[in-house]
Amino acid sequence: MPAAVRLRVAEVAAAVIVISLFLPWVVEDGQTLRGIQVGQGQLVVLTAVATIVLIRLRKRLSWFAAGFSAAVLWRQLFDGADGFRSLGPLLGALAATVAVVFLVWNLLAEIRENAER
Repeated sequence: MPAAVRLRVAEVAAAVIVISLFLPWVVEDGQTLRGIQVGQGQLVVLTAVATIVLIRLRKRLSWFAAGFSAAVLWRQLFDGADGFRSLGPLLGALAATVAVVFLVWNLLAEIRENAER
């Protein structure tokens, strides 16, 4: 798979992370909160946008930003009883995991290309 395709898939996955923040995340006192209304969700929005920018700039550090988003989202999913009933953290965690996999794959492919020269 070409590097451009790997990076594009990772970029789309990071965009899905941002979209997942507009879905329901938690229920507090009978009120459903969206991801952007939760402190952790706001942090994930910033890191997901940073991930997209880093991918566009072709920086290898983008996998680290995507990994941070994945860690926060998986923690949100497993934290508490409402985690598995919320679609937002589940979709975001899966998208962040896909982004991390493709970015690390691209990182290793670039290292391998440079080693062969």
